[in-house]
Amino acid sequence: MSLPDRWQSRWPAFDGVVWYRIDWRAGGCDSKAQPLGASFSYVNMAGVIRLNDGLLWRDQNLVEPLSRSWNMPRAFALPADGLQPGLNRFWVQVVGAADQGSGLGTVVVAQAKEALALAQSQQLYRRVLPGANVLISATLGVFFFMLWLLRRGEKAYGWYAFTALAWVMVGLNNVLIETPWPFTSLGSWPRWITLWLVAYAGGFSMFLWHFGGLLRPWRVRALAGACALSAIAILCLSAPAIGTATWVVFVACVLLILSVCVQFIVHALLRTRELEHLLLAACCAGFLAPAVHDALMVVGVLGEGPPWTPVTALMITLGMSLVLAGHFTRTLRQVERFNGELASQVRLAREGLRQTLEREHALELDNVRLHERLRVAHELHDGLGSSLVRSVALVERSGSDLQRQHYLSMFKSLRDDLRQIIDTHGSAAAAVPDEPAQWLAPIRHRFGRLFDEMGVRCQWQVPPHWPAPLSARQALGLTRLLEEALTNVVKHSRARHLTVRMSPAGAPGGLQLVVEDDGVGFDVQIAQQLIGGLGLGSMHARIERLGGGMQIVSGAGGTRLVAWLRAAVGAPVVA
Repeated sequence: MSLPDRWQSRWPAFDGVVWYRIDWRAGGCDSKAQPLGASFSYVNMAGVIRLNDGLLWRDQNLVEPLSRSWNMPRAFALPADGLQPGLNRFWVQVVGAADQGSGLGTVVVAQAKEALALAQSQQLYRRVLPGANVLISATLGVFFFMLWLLRRGEKAYGWYAFTALAWVMVGLNNVLIETPWPFTSLGSWPRWITLWLVAYAGGFSMFLWHFGGLLRPWRVRALAGACALSAIAILCLSAPAIGTATWVVFVACVLLILSVCVQFIVHALLRTRELEHLLLAACCAGFLAPAVHDALMVVGVLGEGPPWTPVTALMITLGMSLVLAGHFTRTLRQVERFNGELASQVRLAREGLRQTLEREHALELDNVRLHERLRVAHELHDGLGSSLVRSVALVERSGSDLQRQHYLSMFKSLRDDLRQIIDTHGSAAAAVPDEPAQWLAPIRHRFGRLFDEMGVRCQWQVPPHWPAPLSARQALGLTRLLEEALTNVVKHSRARHLTVRMSPAGAPGGLQLVVEDDGVGFDVQIAQQLIGGLGLGSMHARIERLGGGMQIVSGAGGTRLVAWLRAAVGAPVVA
């Protein structure tokens, strides 16, 4: 027989121990001056190596659970005292199973330095480069997983992270695992690795489909069904069927990966021709030949040699990562550009809104001025105009019978109406005093000194708070009414006592103002028919324009004036 040797070709269902005897001659060289060495490319699954009758190396576990040193090249410096002149023998005990590729690799006897260099070269391809690939894949997988968490819409990132994780789990079988932990039987590890190989093939397909826009519902359903059937077969079948199922699933996964790579390459070259797709297609093309070569080595079609995938996988992994990073950067630039355009549009919209609001504000001011003019016109017409009409009519009826004081009274009435209009519009924005006492204070100060000089005792009775909320116009009108009433007391009443009292009105939501004296009184009906000697007509008109009313009762014992107002609609309630 020749090496390398695989049990699968000779004993397809064998599971146990095989001994190899390798005879060789030292070739007459001085083993002390030039020490000899031996290189073993692999001993699959576990084993023992003896030189003649001496032990060179032994695995830790030769019974279940077996050690897993199947992918570890080994080199030994052969002890001079263990060598025999002429014929020497290696006795190699191999423990394994045919369906797991068990057997013995190439054995080379040469000078110790050459044997060690050969083993180190084999370790570079079987241990170092795959280990670096696992480390880089794990790092990139975590990185793109975090990107996917931040941008859930980029599903290609999530599938790439899943693919990288699955590849890490497959690579651990080749790189780190030399002990059977955490499994206790020889057949558990192949099931575990094959499951992750199925996950890798499915995740890689989903990644390429998402990235290239090749995702179709029927493809996803077919892929999910195939992966589910493969997983069920791997988990449920027992020996010896599991060995055949594992090889079938391995070949199917390789074919799936190759077919998806070819599909993406054709799609990128003939349809999209986008730069990112072309770069990823180049990575897929670089993956095809090494994958086919190493798959043929695994199934035994090709002889033993250095695998290609560890060398190309690093470059392809980095290339795919750069393509994804470029895609992410381009998307980020698009988002930044969109944000810039959006900010510009927002600025333009705000400027347009500002100009619109300014125009509306100007129109509102013009509208307010127009309404104010109309309001003044109405009040001039209703107040001053009606007074003028009454005065003209009275003069026409009376002719030359009117005396000087009658004309003076008419002019005073017109003056009061005009002052009322001016005060009302000039103080439209004035605030109503917080308390009735504050409202009454200026009037009390102005008339109080005069009443003291006249010997009139005054009582000013107002509540601590407004009985009803008034507008500024109502407060001003009430002030003018009270001033007119107090002026009549000063001029005509000859009173000794005066009472000014504010209280809530009989109807809810109003107030009343009472001015009462003990003067000589007058005839109310005659006074109302005269041309405003007491200004009763203007007082009635003023209070009615404010939405209230007035009643006067007078006799020999004094005069009582009662005016009332309803609360203004929308006026603030003063506490």
